[in-house]
Amino acid sequence: MAKKTYRKDKYKPLAPEDPVTSQTFIDQVMDRFGIDMSDPVNQMIANWNVIAGEELAQHVRCDRYDNGVLYLVCDHPSRASYVRMNSRELMKRIVGVYPEVDLKKIVTRVRPARTT
Repeated sequence: MAKKTYRKDKYKPLAPEDPVTSQTFIDQVMDRFGIDMSDPVNQMIANWNVIAGEELAQHVRCDRYDNGVLYLVCDHPSRASYVRMNSRELMKRIVGVYPEVDLKKIVTRVRPARTT
């Protein structure tokens, strides 16, 4: 009896020598993980560097968004404190760009960056 194989997506496998454009690759990855870039929450997370500013974005990243709460991961406790102190301004900036995002709260977590 032949073993049945199931594919997770609609794309046929590429041979190693098949060229694929970077946009095709990105589209396939987004589709495979079910990421819809027309969703304002996904746009907010993808554009975090612009919203937060380059300097802050180097140390603080979006982890997830759930029921009006944006979870951020900071690389140092002082960055988490800075974000908490400035969370109202950051929320105004986010809602100004993405008014359809129902942002109620920002929660920070500290996860130090790996040095090795």
